[in-house]
Amino acid sequence: MLIIMNDIPFGFIIRGMHHWAAHIMIAAVFLHMCRVYFTGAYKKPRELNWLLGVVLLLLTLAFGYSGYLLPANNLSEGAANIGINMSRASPVIGDQLARLLFGDINTLSGVYILRFYWLHVFILPLVVIGLMVLHMGLVWLQGVAEPH
Repeated sequence: MLIIMNDIPFGFIIRGMHHWAAHIMIAAVFLHMCRVYFTGAYKKPRELNWLLGVVLLLLTLAFGYSGYLLPANNLSEGAANIGINMSRASPVIGDQLARLLFGDINTLSGVYILRFYWLHVFILPLVVIGLMVLHMGLVWLQGVAEPH
């Protein structure tokens, strides 16, 4: 991140645009979900498409969380500690989930930054693109829902 901000011309602008676009994206997805809910477009026969939309909303939030952890400053370390504690609180698989995401659950190391970098840059985009194609394909097959 420091290389982008310091060595690339206008890197601080690129980072700022990415930061604000991420916030706007989360707000846009949330507003879209509200519109679908209040117009009743989630009802039969579009239940699967609604569930895909909910999964896409959760993946958008995962993008936000994984991007928030990447700067490796005090705020992101605090967020990582909260993530460790939240995942450890999950029943049955909590400790295993925390180890999968963060590596060592007792001390934060560079392992969690690398894992969340891969998640943010490679894994999540591929999953989101695939689900968006499926989501749009279902809209194309079923047509746009009329408000109820």
